[in-house]
Amino acid sequence: MKVFLPRESDNYMSKFNEKVKPERSMSYEGGKNYKKDVLEDWMNFLFSSKMDDGFYENAATQQTRFIELTNLVIDKYGAEFAGKCAMFARNQLGMRSVSHLVAAMLNGQSFERKRDFYKAFCHRPDDMSEIFAAVDMIGGKRSHAMIRGFADYMSCLSEYNLMKYQMKGKRYNMYDLINIIHPKSDVVDGYMNGKLEAADTWEVNISTGNDSWKNMVEGNRLGYLALIRNLNNILSEDVDDEWIKRNLVDQLINEVSIKKSLVFPYQIYTAYRNLKVQNFAVITALDTAFRIACGNMPKLEGNSVIMLDVSGSMEDRYGNKSNLTIKEVGACYAAALYINGNCDFVKFGNDAKSATFKKACGPFQVIREMCENDNCGYGTDIAPAFRLIRDKKYDRIFIVSDMQVMEKRFSWWGNSNDDMEKYNDYCAAHGRTILYSFDLGNYTSQIANPNNPDVHLMTAMNDNVFKMLEYVENGGNLYDYINDNYHF
Repeated sequence: MKVFLPRESDNYMSKFNEKVKPERSMSYEGGKNYKKDVLEDWMNFLFSSKMDDGFYENAATQQTRFIELTNLVIDKYGAEFAGKCAMFARNQLGMRSVSHLVAAMLNGQSFERKRDFYKAFCHRPDDMSEIFAAVDMIGGKRSHAMIRGFADYMSCLSEYNLMKYQMKGKRYNMYDLINIIHPKSDVVDGYMNGKLEAADTWEVNISTGNDSWKNMVEGNRLGYLALIRNLNNILSEDVDDEWIKRNLVDQLINEVSIKKSLVFPYQIYTAYRNLKVQNFAVITALDTAFRIACGNMPKLEGNSVIMLDVSGSMEDRYGNKSNLTIKEVGACYAAALYINGNCDFVKFGNDAKSATFKKACGPFQVIREMCENDNCGYGTDIAPAFRLIRDKKYDRIFIVSDMQVMEKRFSWWGNSNDDMEKYNDYCAAHGRTILYSFDLGNYTSQIANPNNPDVHLMTAMNDNVFKMLEYVENGGNLYDYINDNYHF
């Protein structure tokens, strides 16, 4: 084989293994973004997306893209790692549909302890029916390992869980699951023989008129999510302030119940916002509950600033069944950081404004005031936010946005078409500053350069995201975090 030597004019200093330039991409608003790294894009989806219709993409588009990303992640990082991520999303973050889809796609993969994965994945019985339906949707066949894993899980179910999750009218109900899976237990046999009594659930008692909301609260028979979602029903009955203080408040602020329920801080805020009766004791209790739901946040050393996008696209609802906007969900991050302390607040559209809060301010007030546009405009331009903070040194910057920056010819501030240049200019003036990009849009592009080691794309809907921050700031990354902290 002939080897060609370089000519004298060739560059002898070039390297074969050169740095890969990040791929540029355009936002839906014509701004200059970066294409997301596959793993970060997928995790962003998995940890925060409901795959519902969004401002720029419909549900079908999001679902197709997520399936493509999942296949890429499985090919590159392995099915076992994808399984760990799916379990983390389901059992720690409370993400259902996206984690069900990953579990369905893993059904056709081979990996160690596959049976253990399906047993450990299930948080409640209807997880199995959702996965079966997802397998059908993608045209797969149920694997032996999945069936046996589900059998292991179902064999340990209590009489209460079998009767509570009958899933009548669903594509796969409890009878279907048992006939397919064939779990072995006396409880299952009793169910199939019609010997089990109806579960004493609040749904049954309310639908049959056999009980009242007041009695169920007094008997502590409501799960935490059911409790906060039905506050208006509870308060509409014959209850007074003394009854509320004696029976309801303690349940609303019960730390064990809050943690066990995997309730998101934004869900507590939703309960507060949906209150028809503005009862002071209930509002105070929900304020405390919100703080408890954010209670696992690590103390972030130094100074931080959170920049919240208040542009028009952030007015989109967070999921088809939610009346909360993406902006409000993002503002819950701001409230959590406010509780933690050492954080300044900026809101931005195509202009930016600082927001200040007194120590006595409650998290709900923080959310409300952060969501006010305050003449920031309805485009998305991060440059004015960096302009606003240019004279103060921060150790970390949080950008909460759907990342769909506007074309800079419409910008009031931009001499550049690249928002990252503003971050680079800031670091040049103040030294190393970590940037966390919290993407709530789950679209294909981001403002942050994925090749910068101080830039991290991170999202989750509860306090677990802040545990990840702590890990990252100690030199780790999301890939290692999942591998080190989650197993089946």
